[in-house]
Amino acid sequence: DMNKADKYFIETLKEIKDNGVWCKEPRTRWKDGSKAYYKSVHQKHYRYEIDKGEFPINTLRNTALKGAFYDVEVIYIKQTNILEEMHPSIHSWWKDFVVSEFNIQKLVDDFNESIGFELASVVDKDDIENKHSIGKTYGNTIKRYSLVDKLLKGMEENPFSRRHIINMWQEQQMIDDTKALVPCAFMTEWYVIEEEENYQLMTNPPKKVFKRRINFTLTQRSSDFITTASINPSQYVMLAMMVCNHLTSKTGIKHYVGTFVHNVGDSHIYDRHFNALEELLERKPLDIQPTIELVCKPKDFYSHTIEDFKFNVPKIEPLKEKLEIAI
Repeated sequence: DMNKADKYFIETLKEIKDNGVWCKEPRTRWKDGSKAYYKSVHQKHYRYEIDKGEFPINTLRNTALKGAFYDVEVIYIKQTNILEEMHPSIHSWWKDFVVSEFNIQKLVDDFNESIGFELASVVDKDDIENKHSIGKTYGNTIKRYSLVDKLLKGMEENPFSRRHIINMWQEQQMIDDTKALVPCAFMTEWYVIEEEENYQLMTNPPKKVFKRRINFTLTQRSSDFITTASINPSQYVMLAMMVCNHLTSKTGIKHYVGTFVHNVGDSHIYDRHFNALEELLERKPLDIQPTIELVCKPKDFYSHTIEDFKFNVPKIEPLKEKLEIAI
């Protein structure tokens, strides 16, 4: 049978092709400066039971799962907005959104000059070169408001609250840096259900053992659908797995990912991607369910790395045309 991700992918491709609405005045442009027109459908809703083996990975085209992890690492673990602090394999994803360039050594020199004497400082040689920033957004927002720390602390100390939310759509931050890249997948909501697992029969009296199911929702305002249909939801499944692993390590209670809901405001396909659209609709999905496994022991959220994940995915023939990214 067709896996759920393939079903959603094909249905949305057909819906955009047959019933999508063309944007009349797009903000986006191609690298040659021409307008990047696109066809959209709105308010798409996707639901996966991760604990039952349903993963948001289609089998019609390859999904860059390692890059998807490095993207999450940048935003939620490293919490940075600096291109050079991202894994090199995803520089191409972000480089077109760089809004400023600065030099660490010059910043130190300017500060020393402003205070009238040289303040003792050590600048790493790797920092002397120019750095490139995507603006006060994404990882910078997470760090500025301690959003991950607040989520983890809240879910540990008050797990059944209805206020476990990470929201990168911060008005003040966008006022402070008007050139910064506006967040796309911008909000997650997290809900905890405690379940009775079994009894520890060796204790006297026998002791109940509990586990906690984490259901979470990702809200994404915009999706370049062919390019990111599987990347965005997959990276957030990885994020949820790391959150669960952290909470297991802190509480001694097993946490696991249950239901994942992905809501997308505007799913679109660009005019230069329509050849790829036709090619994808001619392909047959594979009779396989790609999966993601977190294979490490419970540990602190910030200590997770790509080596902690195992990806069980087939190798798929690349698309005939490389997908150009609209800016």
